[in-house]
Amino acid sequence: MSESVIVERKEAIAIVYLNEPKSLNAIGHQLIKGLTNTFKELEEDDSIKVIVLAGKGNSFCAGGDIKMMANDSLSPLETKQLIDDFTGIVSYMRKMKKVIIAVVHGYIAGAGISLALASDLILAEEKSRFVLSFKNIALVPDLGLHYHLPRIVGELKAKEWMIRGVNLNAEEAKKEGLVSEVLKQEQMFERAFELALEISNGPTQAFTYSKQLIHESFDASFDEVIQKENATQMLMRGTMDHREGIQAFIEKRQPKFVGK
Repeated sequence: MSESVIVERKEAIAIVYLNEPKSLNAIGHQLIKGLTNTFKELEEDDSIKVIVLAGKGNSFCAGGDIKMMANDSLSPLETKQLIDDFTGIVSYMRKMKKVIIAVVHGYIAGAGISLALASDLILAEEKSRFVLSFKNIALVPDLGLHYHLPRIVGELKAKEWMIRGVNLNAEEAKKEGLVSEVLKQEQMFERAFELALEISNGPTQAFTYSKQLIHESFDASFDEVIQKENATQMLMRGTMDHREGIQAFIEKRQPKFVGK
């Protein structure tokens, strides 16, 4: 039996594949366990600067595993633990010091959308579909979707989509701000690797701090954000990358960043 999550390494980039194609990479026990362990390993690996998250088979992720939901033998305590394990992965992704690029195709439904939105950039194949249909199984959206979606599309639209359901094509998703770029199938990984390489060759410490400042800004006042920016900027001014950037500017050449 193949592993639920597989990893390919290329230079400073790790390509992480959801590998449950028969279920359209629906999120179940093994997939979430494999993804959690994989992200933790990559977070501790200083040689990896960027993570590309993708799905094997015909879809990126079709949401939660319905067959698993049909199992009513779990106690309330076991069910809560399972939900906590699932939601823990998106919390971990937001806190990671690596930039995550989601490369999505096919159906991106329910929790699959949550997984993508916990990434930092999203590339979508032109034939992909973004689907919210929690109402059909009488559940609320999860894995942080109540947090991410209103901040992207607005409160009223998020409520409408959650109550009535929604099915967007890739261009519609891009127009709504859910997607960074829409690409043909044959362009997807070439573009993802190009972006990942550009990021990995950049001042990755600065990217990490910006990512975290943006996340924290939603729960802070303007003055608090300014204070955090100032404190972070002081840290950045002491980095090798900052000194290299200044020197490269003076010498009129491209900087060679090392992420330190």
